[in-house]
Amino acid sequence: MLEFNLYDNFNPNNATDFRVKARGVIMNYELWQTGYKYTSTAILSIKAEVGDIVEILINDSFTIATSSSANEVLFLNLVYIVTEIDTENKATLKNYFWAMIDGLEIPTSVLSGSSLSVLNLLVNKKTVSLISDGLIVNSGELSQQIKYNRKSDSDTAEKIAKDMFRVIKRQPFIVIRNNEVKTVLASRDWTRRTISTKIDEVQNPSIESETLIQRSNYNLLNAYIKSNDAYPSYPKTYTIDDANNVVDLENYIGDGTDLPKQRLIKTSFFDEAPTLPEIKALITKDSTVVNIFFNQINLSPLVVNDLVDVYYKGELFNGYIADRAFFESDGGLRNERLLFIEGG
Repeated sequence: MLEFNLYDNFNPNNATDFRVKARGVIMNYELWQTGYKYTSTAILSIKAEVGDIVEILINDSFTIATSSSANEVLFLNLVYIVTEIDTENKATLKNYFWAMIDGLEIPTSVLSGSSLSVLNLLVNKKTVSLISDGLIVNSGELSQQIKYNRKSDSDTAEKIAKDMFRVIKRQPFIVIRNNEVKTVLASRDWTRRTISTKIDEVQNPSIESETLIQRSNYNLLNAYIKSNDAYPSYPKTYTIDDANNVVDLENYIGDGTDLPKQRLIKTSFFDEAPTLPEIKALITKDSTVVNIFFNQINLSPLVVNDLVDVYYKGELFNGYIADRAFFESDGGLRNERLLFIEGG
């Protein structure tokens, strides 16, 4: 069993003093630190209501770098909002960060800035639905710009955030420190170093593929483009090379070794010349990543946001630890599993 603190909803429109209204214990729990893919659940020993804040006291100490020359030791206490609760007091718990930005729409015109500027927009305390008191983050590592490829005027904060965190290989979690709610994207080191590890059947790994971008299975496009109100007798032909670039075969001067060995042709008719993104959308393959779940490595524990090279059955996977899960097993013992995401 683990203890938890129960708070009233942290409403940003009202003054909140963060007083604990009750303390209890949880049972039969499945707790995810970041909630990247899965929702947490637990049976609470005391009555809670939808909208209450639950802070689960894991009380494992961990270190984060708060500057290039300073580290801080914190206790890992997981923060959620209750979204459902049944008659047996089993609660569905949504990670606080994702609850905080729930329902927020972001104009796509502001997505041209750095990752840090977009993140600051997402957690703006004037617009989020829960209390937000800033970030603990290495701003230098978030200076890059990300191509979000949005055609609409706006999109949900959740979709934008998931795209951003996938590219920067970090996932956010919340800590309550000195009566302030902080979003953490910091790591054990100010500048992350890649950790190499090997897993085998002792870690009970399971692997699944996740499609990030679903595309056509074609790799060659015959494009008939209307001219003078008529389609030509012969098409323009495009393909995708090994570097994922669009190639106009009419102008291609290579030896063919960087082009698809087997041609799967799609024919389309256009009133105007297609753009490069339109061509790619028709003939680029699916973009997939591998997720690996495995038990914590006790001799060299990994934590959320570690960059990791994982060796498994002779194959190397490059990515990061996107989540850390806590489960209650027989006898009330606590087990840990990690979610590794092949990244970028």
